[in-house]
Amino acid sequence: MAKHKNSTLASLTYIIFFLPFLTGEKNDPFVKYHMKQAIGLLVAVLAGQGLIKYVYEIGASDLTMPLAWALRVFAVAMVVLGFMNGQQGVEKPLPWIGKYSARL
Repeated sequence: MAKHKNSTLASLTYIIFFLPFLTGEKNDPFVKYHMKQAIGLLVAVLAGQGLIKYVYEIGASDLTMPLAWALRVFAVAMVVLGFMNGQQGVEKPLPWIGKYSARL
């Protein structure tokens, strides 16, 4: 598959999701797709952090460390996967959250 002209920018949105706004490429459909995926990932991770905090508050503090580490591993894996998809020039949704992110 041919590499998209903005594949580097699309892949960098998983690290700095607002980067397309700084460069002016926010209207490119390929970049916009990956920006939505990155924002969806950010929302999912923040929601997971909130859930972990809630679990801690209700008194299940022995569960919080394993949950926090699982969330971190998930977040890093999704960032790497999204980065690779952007570099390869494909619009492939991230597992579990990609179909929801596309609706943003």
